[in-house]
Amino acid sequence: MPVTIADVARLAGVSTATVSRVLTGIGRARPDTHERVVAAAAELDYRPSGIARSLKLRTTQTLGLIVTDIENPFFPELVRAVENAAREAGFALLLCNAADDPEREVSSLDLLIERRVDGVIIAASSLPADHAAWLGSITVPVVLVNCAGSDAPRPAIRSDNVRGGEIAAEHLLSLGHRRVAILTAPPRNWDAVDRAGGARSTLLSAGIAADAIVVERGTAEVAGGEAAMAVVLERDPDVTGIIAYNDQMAIGALRAIRASGRRVPADISVIGFDDVRLAGYVAPPLTTIVQATAEMGRWAVERLRELLAAGRAGRAAEPASAQLVASPEHVVLPVRLVIRDSSGPAPGRNP
Repeated sequence: MPVTIADVARLAGVSTATVSRVLTGIGRARPDTHERVVAAAAELDYRPSGIARSLKLRTTQTLGLIVTDIENPFFPELVRAVENAAREAGFALLLCNAADDPEREVSSLDLLIERRVDGVIIAASSLPADHAAWLGSITVPVVLVNCAGSDAPRPAIRSDNVRGGEIAAEHLLSLGHRRVAILTAPPRNWDAVDRAGGARSTLLSAGIAADAIVVERGTAEVAGGEAAMAVVLERDPDVTGIIAYNDQMAIGALRAIRASGRRVPADISVIGFDDVRLAGYVAPPLTTIVQATAEMGRWAVERLRELLAAGRAGRAAEPASAQLVASPEHVVLPVRLVIRDSSGPAPGRNP
């Protein structure tokens, strides 16, 4: 039979209430009593019931994380940052993969709430308007990461995607490129709209003719970038600069360019976005826009901790999550360019 709290109490010579207080850290016990209880629990190899403890304390010490697509290398890096921050704060993490499906995202959130997680982080490249409104009714604290364009009444942190597109375009312009293609993702990816918009407006402001800017849409993965790049090369074989929605599409573009017999960067320069670990190891290493992924993960966990602490302290009559509905904090982090070997002077221009 499994060891019970009553067994520990008998061995330690105390009440079950005292054992509960000692092992949960609630209240105080005399030092000698504390030692007897801990020693008895260790001798009997007693494992307190996590379910019972969560019901008593009204917390599971667990956070939920929903990501758009775990196969995208950007998200494992974010997961690592969130998990590290959660562990440091004493929380376990439950991970759900939405598989780039908004309906699956909603069902994942329902599942996490049923599992009584203390709070949820949603890292999604798209958040439909009806889902954003639905989030406003959820009583569990929710923090959004990288959900560009979200109007949901929740704390949110994301990168400056418009500025990222601008920086990529400025880099190509400085290298003399005048025929540029933008490989973008489907419009449901709000950050894709921002990145492409920032790049295109910068190119137009620099005097690049609209017909010298090719915009081609594809799925936000290597195969999508490869297919989109093949279309661009057929439509405009004179293009010399590529700005991709993310590093995966940029890596796909490298494959298509190589298959066409062209060289990177001698004939065509390529810029990605995210700076995933693989970006520095492809051939040639990828010039890309860097996001502060770890900072986003830490910020999200810290905001959830603040919400939960406020709720436990009873500083408001409303649930902790409701405190953010009136004035949620929305943070936009700066991005930066890392220059590697996939970008260089336009053909015919000296470095």
